[in-house]
Amino acid sequence: MIKAVMFDMGGTLEDLYTCDRNQTATAHALDRILKSHGIETPYGAEELWSIVGPQIDAYKKESEKTMIELKPEQIWPDYGFRGIDVDRQKLIDCSEEIAAMWEVTNFDRKLRPHVKELLKGLKEDLGLYLAAVSNTGSLFGVFDVLKQYGIREFFDDVTLSSIVSYRKPHPYIFRIAIEQSGFRPEECAFVGDTLSRDVVGPRKVGYGKIFKINSFLSPLKDKGHFDVKPDYEITDIYEVYEILKKENGR
Repeated sequence: MIKAVMFDMGGTLEDLYTCDRNQTATAHALDRILKSHGIETPYGAEELWSIVGPQIDAYKKESEKTMIELKPEQIWPDYGFRGIDVDRQKLIDCSEEIAAMWEVTNFDRKLRPHVKELLKGLKEDLGLYLAAVSNTGSLFGVFDVLKQYGIREFFDDVTLSSIVSYRKPHPYIFRIAIEQSGFRPEECAFVGDTLSRDVVGPRKVGYGKIFKINSFLSPLKDKGHFDVKPDYEITDIYEVYEILKKENGR
């Protein structure tokens, strides 16, 4: 019987999308943060981001290969601003602020329809343990976003790559989430939007059920062939509640 359900954030609990407009918004938001901390550069906002943005993208690609997540105070000075003459300590001091901004500005994000009804059903009707397991370069951003959506109270735990240093699909981030739950792997379900991260990882660790829902990220992250499949492919996230209610005999 499933006793715990764990969710990916971006693309799963949240719909997300990005375009050129997001890049422009990120450039100007970064410029505002730097100026508020007295950090000067010889570039305008968009010119600076034309340098920093690709270097952050290079870090993301590297981290996806190594499955290791660095802290914000490493990512932004050592990758984003590599080769740019800025006050390093001032940049370190505001790196978490920049990381949290990037997460919510580089993408347009909104809560998927029926998420609140789903979480309420799983928690209050079925009495299940709920957790979020997310790849993120920000230490606190996910907590803030959950509060903004009005759903933080549903979650018993939040496991972030920025804190545990392992990115999905590394087995350790899933094992940490399981250890924190106190349940056995087979008693846990995982819900995500990518085969490459959210099916491969939980399957290796032995999760009892795996659900997949498509998102903007799914085709971008799932290029190539994968020998694993989810137990359920869903189109409305509320189906997780309906399926588990039936399987748990409620």
